[in-house]
Amino acid sequence: MRLKHIPLIVLSGLLWFGIGIFLMSLGLNFIVEAAANKEAPSFLIRAFTKLAGSQEQSALFLIVIGLAIGFLKGRFVLAKSAARVVRRILSLPNPVPLSQAYGKGYLMLIAGMVLLGMSLKWLQLPLDLRGLIDVAIGSALMNGAIAYIRHADAIRKQRS
Repeated sequence: MRLKHIPLIVLSGLLWFGIGIFLMSLGLNFIVEAAANKEAPSFLIRAFTKLAGSQEQSALFLIVIGLAIGFLKGRFVLAKSAARVVRRILSLPNPVPLSQAYGKGYLMLIAGMVLLGMSLKWLQLPLDLRGLIDVAIGSALMNGAIAYIRHADAIRKQRS
C-alpha cells in the first residue's frame, strides 16, 4: 500500500492519538478503581489523601500529575520524534510505500513501548501507579499526535 506524504503523516498522528486515548481511558479507570477501594487504598492514593483530604481528591491529583508528565513528554520528546518521522517521510518519493515509511529504530522504539506496556500487566504494580503511568503515556502520545497534525497542516499550506 502506498500513501502520499500528507495522508501518511496524518495517519501516523491518528495512530498515536488512538493509542493515547486507549491508554488514557485505561489509566483513568485504574485510578478510579484504586480510589474507590476504601478498605485498602493503594500507596499513592493513601499518600496523597493526607494532602488532598479524600481518596477522590487524591485520584484527581494523580490524574493531574499524569497529564502534566504526559504533556511535557509529548511536547519535548515525542514532538521531536514526530518531526524526525515527518522528515523521513518527506525524503521518500511520493507516494510512500508503508514498508518504507518508518525506520528500524522507530519500529524498535514502538516495539519496546508495547513490551513495556505489556510488562506492567505482569509486574503486579498497584492500580494507582499503573493508572498514573498509563495516563502519562496516553497524554504524551496524544500531545505527540498533535505534532504530526501540525506538520501535515504546515506542509499542506506550504504546497498550496
